[in-house]
Amino acid sequence: MADVSDENLQKEILKILEKANLAKTSTKKVRQKLEEVFDTDLTDKKELIDQYVMDYVNKMDSENSDSAEEESDEKKKPAPKKRKKRKGSDSDSDWVKKKPKKAAAGAGRGKGSGYTRAYKLSPALAELMGQEEMPRHEVVKRVWTIIKEKNLYDPSNKQYAICDEALYKVIGTKRFRTFGMMKYLKTHFLD
Repeated sequence: MADVSDENLQKEILKILEKANLAKTSTKKVRQKLEEVFDTDLTDKKELIDQYVMDYVNKMDSENSDSAEEESDEKKKPAPKKRKKRKGSDSDSDWVKKKPKKAAAGAGRGKGSGYTRAYKLSPALAELMGQEEMPRHEVVKRVWTIIKEKNLYDPSNKQYAICDEALYKVIGTKRFRTFGMMKYLKTHFLD
C-alpha cells in the first residue's frame, strides 16, 4: 500500500489504542505499529498520526473524568486495597500482603556504628579538631574545611595540599594528596 487514506489510518489507530496501555504507549510506537500494518513508511503523516492519537487520548481523559465525578456523587464504598503480586506467578500465596520489615536493632541510637562510630582521637588530632572523640567522616570533613579556609591548596596542582604547622603535626608530611588524606589520618583513630 503506497498511499494510506486518512480514514483507514484513523480506524487502525483506534484499533491499536483500544488494546494499548495508554500510560505506556507513545505516538512513535503507534506510528511503528501502523507502518507494520500498512507495510509502508508513514513519516510524512507523522503530524496527522500524532493529532489522531492526541484526540483519542483527550477523549478518553474526558470520559474518565466524567465517570469519576459520577462515582463521587454516588458515595461509593472505598475499594479494597489491591495486594501486590510477584511477577510470573499465579499462585494464591503470592497475593498475601507482606508485613513491613522491623527496624534493625540499634537503629536510631546516637552513638552510631561502623563509619559513624565516634573514635577516640590521638592528642595531635584532638588538638587540631578541638574534641577528644569524633566519627571518621566528621574528621575528614573538618580537615577539608581547614584546607579550604586557610587556602592550603598547592598552587601548581590543586589535588594536593601544603600543610601548615598544625596540620603538619597530624599528617607528618609537608605536601599530601587531599583525596588520600585518610591514609595519614587512620593512625590517629584510637579504639
